[in-house]
Amino acid sequence: MRTVKMKKLIIADSLKDFIEQNVSLIAGHDNKVFYIKSAQEALDIHRKERANLIIITIDCSDFSCEQLCSVIRGDEVLKVVSILIVCSEKLSDIERCLRCGASDYITQPVSPAAFLWKVSRLLNVSERTSYRVIVKVVNMEDNKAAHVFCASKNISSSGVLLETDTIFNKGDKLTCSFFLPNSIRIVADGEIMRIREKENGLKEYGVRFFDIPSSVELQIATFVENWLKRKKSYN
Repeated sequence: MRTVKMKKLIIADSLKDFIEQNVSLIAGHDNKVFYIKSAQEALDIHRKERANLIIITIDCSDFSCEQLCSVIRGDEVLKVVSILIVCSEKLSDIERCLRCGASDYITQPVSPAAFLWKVSRLLNVSERTSYRVIVKVVNMEDNKAAHVFCASKNISSSGVLLETDTIFNKGDKLTCSFFLPNSIRIVADGEIMRIREKENGLKEYGVRFFDIPSSVELQIATFVENWLKRKKSYN
């Protein structure tokens, strides 16, 4: 019989009613939930409990998301945790989430289905073996945008592997805009070269970059090299 390891979640108290009314199953017997009223409280509990996931609002009562993520990601022990930030739909808020070192974000009003899906993903992502960055994808043909995940082990100066429930077609031209940790904003045009349907209903898109500036190529190559070194040190 497989033993399910208990997950520890630290969640902003302002989300308590939403969770209890809509997605109470995340507080089931396999999870331990700590509701917090400040970022400092979240930090204190994480130091003691080593949480698997921290869910905070973009501006807590005492710390901003940038300040909290900076402390956590700058600590060799504390940084092994997923961080989900709840923010508004304003582009400025979304870009703050992309830059600060969070694992993902979700906009208000929060969809219960989207919230549960993101929480499930983040609870099953190990920071030691996988690194994910949030990518904004704009389809050049119809100018429609989607926010998807990209696994860094599949990022290179020649392309990227995207996983999303958004429907694209082979040959679609995309503009990928993303922030690597400690990096300026990177923008690269690309084309979908292959598509794979996954068992979970999502689609996997292989995107080949074209006409990528040498400065961007160097930044991506440096990020991948450093990530591989960190991964090797964990093994």
